[in-house]
Order: sequence, then C-alpha cells, then structure tokens
Amino acid sequence: MGMFSEIATEDLIQVLVVEIKKELGENKDKPDALASLKKLGRFALQQFEWSTPNWTKEYEELFRE
Repeated sequence: MGMFSEIATEDLIQVLVVEIKKELGENKDKPDALASLKKLGRFALQQFEWSTPNWTKEYEELFRE
C-alpha cells in the first residue's frame, strides 16, 4: 500500500507543479501572485513521504523565493 501511495502522490504533485508553472508564466506582472504561486509550489514539493524524485530539481529552482 505504501508504494502505491507514493506513486499516486508523485503523479498528483506532477500535475500540480505543471499547472503552477503555467500560472507563473501567466502572472509575470503580478508580484503578489508570483509569491503565492511559488509558495504553493514549494509546499507541493514537500509532500513526498520517502524520497524526492529527481524531476523535482527543475521545479525547486523555479519555485525558489
């Protein structure tokens, strides 16, 4: 059950961070929105139970303050 949960979590987080990345591009001129979106992105990337997948490195940089 644990491994399935981790895979489901990873799939969900991938969908979320792709959407957040899209929103960042659409809100470039809104500093408050950018800050909130980056905060949400960082939160999403912290939801892994065991280990963080390699694909998250791109998003960690994108969501940095």
